[in-house]
This record gives sequence, structure tokens and C-alpha cells, in this order.
Amino acid sequence: MAVPARSLLYQVVCYEHPLNERVRSLLRLEFLFQQVTHAVAGHSSWDSRAALQGLFDLLALTGRNEFKGDLLKELERHGTTLNRLRQVPGVHAATLDSVLAEIDSVIGQVHGLDSLALESVRQTDFLSAIHKRNQVPGGTCRFDLPAFYHWLQQDALIRADHLREWLAPLLPLQQATTLLLRLIRESASPRPEIAVQGFFQRGLDSGAPHQLVRVLLPAGNALFPEISGGRHRFSIHFLEQPDPNRRAVQSSANVAFELVCCAI
Repeated sequence: MAVPARSLLYQVVCYEHPLNERVRSLLRLEFLFQQVTHAVAGHSSWDSRAALQGLFDLLALTGRNEFKGDLLKELERHGTTLNRLRQVPGVHAATLDSVLAEIDSVIGQVHGLDSLALESVRQTDFLSAIHKRNQVPGGTCRFDLPAFYHWLQQDALIRADHLREWLAPLLPLQQATTLLLRLIRESASPRPEIAVQGFFQRGLDSGAPHQLVRVLLPAGNALFPEISGGRHRFSIHFLEQPDPNRRAVQSSANVAFELVCCAI
């Protein structure tokens, strides 16, 4: 997944690759929350359709019974890891206390997640009918779901209020996702690297909790990275694709880039 990022000196594009399934789910959640937030702020019926699609995807992704428990375990693990930094010379105690307090606050919000309200959203007849027809290509045309079409004709502010109401039970999960990914991304700094003839590979210490690989390139660069890897190693192929109608090919040039290996 590519996300915009800013270097101190120039505009860059950051490509990210998760190194475990837990971070993969967090990145997908972040993507969906960003999609829904953007769509809810829009005024057209197409924005409302996009917001509902994001909502359905969020409900599907968070539907596992153990999902809430997994988030709590990860938050608690980060809290324990950061608390050990008190023993490290030079650590700014006030900053550390602030982050730990934020983790405790989000843990409390996730504990307080209203499961009944979330299940009520899942069982809403109006949403269920749209979701079912959404599985059919073009299945939410105006003649398929007149109730949905009627809702789309209402004022944008009314639709936005309904969407926020349905999204409200998910907000603790959004806050947990945002905090965890921020902690992961801030756990390491960019380092300059060279991919010889468009290829770079690195082994990882299996004893360290590596979470995420980030590759930073200047905006407007003609190349993009294809990243693969897991717990023990990762590799990066820098590809060129000037015409999307043709297959991408690996660059034969040495490619300078910035690499961030996030471990926490």
C-alpha cells in the first residue's frame, strides 16, 4: 500500500509492506477508515455509496470474535515494551509518560466498545438489504433497492448523520488502529540505501519484533518498489511501468532510496 509521506527536504511517496498478518490487518483497517472518513465528508450520492462500501468492509474485517482481544493484546504489548525504556539512559520521561497514558486511554476505550451497538448495526435491515445486493454486479441500481435510492435523495447532512451513527461503534477500533500504526512507524528512522540494478534484499533478526518495511522515494520518480518478505527476510524489486497497458519491468539502474525497518 502506498501512502503519502513528507521528508524534511523533499516530497516523498512511502510504500509499505507488512511483515506479519496482524500489521496487514491494521493497514487494511486504516485504509478503510480513511476511505469512509473521506466519503462521509462528501456531498454526492456516490460519496454515500463509497462510505457504505467502506462500512461493509469494516464490519467484515472486524467480525471475528477474537478481533477485539487481538487489538488489546497488541496495545498491552506495546505498553510493556515502551515501559521498559524507563531504564534506558537519555529517554525523555515526560514524552514516554504521555505515550503510555495515551495507550492506557485507548485500551480503556477498546474495553468499553459497545458490542451490542455494533451488532445492531450489522443486523439493521436497511443495511443488510444493501449489503446483500452489493454482492451482485450493479445490484444496487435504483430499481433494485427503492428504499436505498430514496435515502440517497435525502439531504447530504442527513445521510452523513446516519453514516456517522452506524460508524460510531467502530470508533474505538479506529483509535486503536491509528495509535498502533503510529507507534510502529515512529519506531525507526529512514536510512539511505542502494538497490543494485533495481534489486535489494536484507535478512532480519528473527528474535526482533519486526513489523513493517517502508520504502521512501521522491515524488514523481519513474520507479516503484515491489516488496515481498516475512519474518526472516525481505526483498525489493524496483520496477518501471511507463505504460500501464504493458507489463512492468525491473530497472537495470542502481536505485537510491530510503528504507525504514520498523520493529517494536
